Amino acid sequence: MSKRKDNQTSATAAAAPRPPVRAFRSSCPIARTLDLFGDKWTLVVMRDALFFDCRTFADFANCSEKIPTNLLAARLKRLVLIGMLEKVPYQAKPVRYEYRPTSLGYSLQPVLKEILKFGQTHLSD
Repeated sequence: MSKRKDNQTSATAAAAPRPPVRAFRSSCPIARTLDLFGDKWTLVVMRDALFFDCRTFADFANCSEKIPTNLLAARLKRLVLIGMLEKVPYQAKPVRYEYRPTSLGYSLQPVLKEILKFGQTHLSD
């Protein structure tokens, strides 16, 4: 990465984080959010990153829900693309990565806590 691009990335990270601009199917903020997180696995992956300290592909793959590895790879890639997670190499040979929540990712924590409360209140056994 060039020095200039690193500086731009740092400046962007310091500003209020936002997902990359993309075409949405609706102008409704709820519908737009569901475009990012409305599938079966994305919030589970973020839950594991934020609350269970999952960092590596193996950590996520071993979660209790047993997400299929092809879907896990796709969700991690998308979460990195939209800026919720960052992909950081932790081993050179073979290259291995860990996934860490970004400040944008951490901003999802209160939302997940509210979903947890809802589930405990209305969906518990």
